Amino acid sequence: MMKKLNKEERPLLIEVPKHQKLSKEEFMKAYNDGVKVIDTRNKEDFAKGFLPESINIQGNNSFSTWMGWLVDYSEPFILVAQKEQIEDLTRKLMRIGMDQMMGYIDNVESLGLDLKIADVINIKEFKSYLNREDVQVIDVRNNAEYETNHIENAENVFVGILEDNLDKISCDKQIVIHCQSGDRATIAYSVLKKNSFENVKNFSGGMKEWLGKGNLRK
Repeated sequence: MMKKLNKEERPLLIEVPKHQKLSKEEFMKAYNDGVKVIDTRNKEDFAKGFLPESINIQGNNSFSTWMGWLVDYSEPFILVAQKEQIEDLTRKLMRIGMDQMMGYIDNVESLGLDLKIADVINIKEFKSYLNREDVQVIDVRNNAEYETNHIENAENVFVGILEDNLDKISCDKQIVIHCQSGDRATIAYSVLKKNSFENVKNFSGGMKEWLGKGNLRK
């Protein structure tokens, strides 16, 4: 269930708050203190190089939905986004009462940190992992989507509650995740990496590509 708004009284926001671009020093202090980093870049750019422990929630129309699922309303966070995006993203957050943004950065490469590269696989490689004892395939769509059709032996753990169900994910097997078309799988990939799961692969084509290639529904 989506996290609920705090019931404490909040000041009425009558205009869009202005958020500052953080200096490298400001960012690094917050990052080293454990402040959550939300990377709003598209999933392809995120996959090419992302900050360790950051979570990819793309800055599209679903941004506020997944922020509501994955970030506590009292928890401070920093965005990775471009300056021209900040007002729109702030408006989206205002609509769900989320007002703990500390600021933003617009270039992860300028920080001098070792970026991670996502392990994204195509459908041919994905098929090579199916029905193996040493592999756990996780479908991160919602239960209704899963019940409508799913890949044989794939387990269903909805991305919105993934971090509360990490005990269902094997630390000993190769993990392969997918969703419908890649957005939620990228969120799930970043959540698992943040929680120290090392052997994770992302079949970004998801059920859309699986069915589009003529594979049978299950």
